[in-house]
Amino acid sequence: MIPSDSLAAACDRFLAWLDRAGYESYDPYDIWGGRYGLWSRKVYYAKGRLAIPLVAPLVAMDLICPALRGLFVGKARFATADAQLLLGLLNLHQISGGSNHLERAVALGEEIMAYSIPGYRGPCWGYPFDWQNNNNAVWPKHTPYITCTPYCYEAYLGLLEATGDPKYREWVAGIAEFVHGDLKDIPTGPNSAAGSYSPFDNRQVVNASGYRAYVLAEAGKRFGRQDYLEASRRNLNFVLESQATDGSWMYAMNETKSYIDNFHTCFNLKNLFKIHRIDPDARIEASIRRGFDYYRQHLIDAWGNPRPFAVKPRLQLAKLEMYDFAEGITHGALIGDIIPEAGELARSLASKLIQEHQLPDGHFVTRVFRGGFRHRFPFLRWPQAQLFYALTNLLKTEDPGHKTAEHKTQDKRGTGGSPV
Repeated sequence: MIPSDSLAAACDRFLAWLDRAGYESYDPYDIWGGRYGLWSRKVYYAKGRLAIPLVAPLVAMDLICPALRGLFVGKARFATADAQLLLGLLNLHQISGGSNHLERAVALGEEIMAYSIPGYRGPCWGYPFDWQNNNNAVWPKHTPYITCTPYCYEAYLGLLEATGDPKYREWVAGIAEFVHGDLKDIPTGPNSAAGSYSPFDNRQVVNASGYRAYVLAEAGKRFGRQDYLEASRRNLNFVLESQATDGSWMYAMNETKSYIDNFHTCFNLKNLFKIHRIDPDARIEASIRRGFDYYRQHLIDAWGNPRPFAVKPRLQLAKLEMYDFAEGITHGALIGDIIPEAGELARSLASKLIQEHQLPDGHFVTRVFRGGFRHRFPFLRWPQAQLFYALTNLLKTEDPGHKTAEHKTQDKRGTGGSPV
């Protein structure tokens, strides 16, 4: 078992780095949102290896000197990152009882709401760059996504619980209205429907449907909305029906070039567990158990490292993705109560992450390529924020009474004082 002191120290080192780096960040996909990036990626998706010379310059830049992207793009704020940083701070606040983490979380909450996307039924968030998805469609920047918005929903739920401020209840209600009213149901069976990724598509992406099912299950129960609960059940049924007999999920069900990967599998598992926690269902628990069995057998290698893909969509250069570490730790911390092996695996992944992939300044390696080359350039959305949040999730399960550096400092000054 990884000691709580090690987890807490890793979180403290990361926060010290974050204080220096700030909340604005470059992103692995920002250079692909320009005209050349969009065009070359479109050709690559269509032609495969024949188009490698077109994407090679951007890949080489990202490998050799990723900071050069600053000549073409600027740093930005990312809701997915900010919300998970906020949730991690709330975790540390719950553990320590100190005020500093909560104050930072409250400030982050105000900033996230300030850059929500206007023009929809409620607050929502996406990416600050044009994004070409795996289906070769280009979505303009500030298109809201179901994969971003639920983290903000959870962040404001956490702030509501921590502060009791009624404005967070209003914000949560508004987000739920967006998720229900602006996103689509794409019927897939008599009582099942995929939830759209954005307000504008008809893709049957499994993890997107899981995120929508979770938000509507939580909001339906919280606000007494039967229409939310019915939509949630349809999306849940789609996720359950999309699972193969071996426990796996393809990324999308209506696309020929789909794949099975690590962190999207984790997304499915954690959203199913959150729904199960709201409304226990034997079908969900059985699905989680089958899904984890597949994950353990096919997406964790012989050395206990996460394997990025079980079924690859195309040529892959990365041997290890830290995003896979983050989601493996988070979903393991969540489902460890019903599958102890998942909790054990989460602890093993956290130990490897801290010992092998946290850098001296506190941030984490982004990915490790074949041959051992380590990408050290930090991107908050992919996956610095997720790694911090994951470690705080595990720390909560390991020792709820453990004191972080903030609380230790306050003990020396008195509980009413603020840390130095």
